[in-house]
Amino acid sequence: MNEQSLVNNYKTWRKDNFYDKEGFFPIFSSFKEKMRYLSPGAISLYIYLGLHANYKTGEVYHSLGTIAMYFGKSTRTITNWMKELEDNDLIFRKQKKLNHVSHTYLKPY
Repeated sequence: MNEQSLVNNYKTWRKDNFYDKEGFFPIFSSFKEKMRYLSPGAISLYIYLGLHANYKTGEVYHSLGTIAMYFGKSTRTITNWMKELEDNDLIFRKQKKLNHVSHTYLKPY
């Protein structure tokens, strides 16, 4: 595949997804400053949360179990990745009711 084909394929892919109103999650250039302090797992989790967040509020309701199942990891691993994201000021988590799913909020970086 030549260079022009690659460029054209990307343009078409981006345009088609935009017009089909596919959801997306922007990762801005300043995220690269945060990446150096995150494990690959935490970065993957951040992208997962972004793709599932309410686009107006940045809120995600997925349980640790649901996320663990998706990644094929233990809930303990997901908890550790969440802690990394919290420690790096990328998310805020709050359990609104005892024994209920925590709400995870994406924070601006």
